[in-house]
Amino acid sequence: HDRLDIEAEQFKSIYFTNESVREAKAAASSLCNLVSRVVSGNHDNGFAVIRPPGHHAEPGLAGGYCVINNVAVAAAYAREKLGVKKVLIVDWDVHHGNGTQRCFIDDPNVLYFSAHRYHGGNFFPFQQGGGPSTVGSGAGEGFNINVGWNEKRMGDDEYLVLWERLLMPIATEFDPDLVLISAGFDAARGDMGECDITPECFARLTRRLMTLANGNIVAALEGGYVRSVLCKCVECVLATLLDADSNEKCKKELQTFYNNVGDNEMLDCINPSAAKSIRDTMKAHSKYWDCLKGV
Repeated sequence: HDRLDIEAEQFKSIYFTNESVREAKAAASSLCNLVSRVVSGNHDNGFAVIRPPGHHAEPGLAGGYCVINNVAVAAAYAREKLGVKKVLIVDWDVHHGNGTQRCFIDDPNVLYFSAHRYHGGNFFPFQQGGGPSTVGSGAGEGFNINVGWNEKRMGDDEYLVLWERLLMPIATEFDPDLVLISAGFDAARGDMGECDITPECFARLTRRLMTLANGNIVAALEGGYVRSVLCKCVECVLATLLDADSNEKCKKELQTFYNNVGDNEMLDCINPSAAKSIRDTMKAHSKYWDCLKGV
């Protein structure tokens, strides 16, 4: 174990056992297997309940409990081996997926979207790159979208508005062939992330994403540390993925949502700090997406 401890000390927030690398490989390969089954049409969709998580792992650099970046590997696998042209990665973990961002920062065929606590870079992983101005580089400019919260307690209203005002318009314009969710649940009410998303809201967010990519959607577990909270959130997302009536429910929920908003600007209906974060990201990306022109 001394050798493992010395190895782990090279990285930030990493702990190794004798089985860590084997288990990380099993997590990544099982997600690739699941993605293959969905893309081939053998499965409608899927949820990989895997650990260790992956979204903090950069190329050649473990970190944040993550050894291999499961979702990044699965996205690359889908593109290189399964003939998938465009992949949307939605990361709703309370922490920024710095590793996933790093993997695809210059790739126009993988759109990375993350909503996370940011606090000007003063929240884990403590990097400035999780802010709205990190939009991608080179050919990938405009395909890296960060919405960084600068206050605690963002909840259902903020995430539902974020989906309708920013994510879904861009995702529809991008028109992905596959949607991958970095499904961390540490932003859930009662978990350590000090946010306030209910399990039912995670279900609604999933339902909206299921309208993309002909329903080709695969979620992979990331964070989530209070087991009683985690279980309920995973259960709600799984039930949604299994529900043949998800699209009809989604239509009804959208109708209710827009009825409640009425004639108001929806960003004026949520936490002002959250609204500013969303507007900052919209402004940063307005030159890349037709749906944001004139913002």
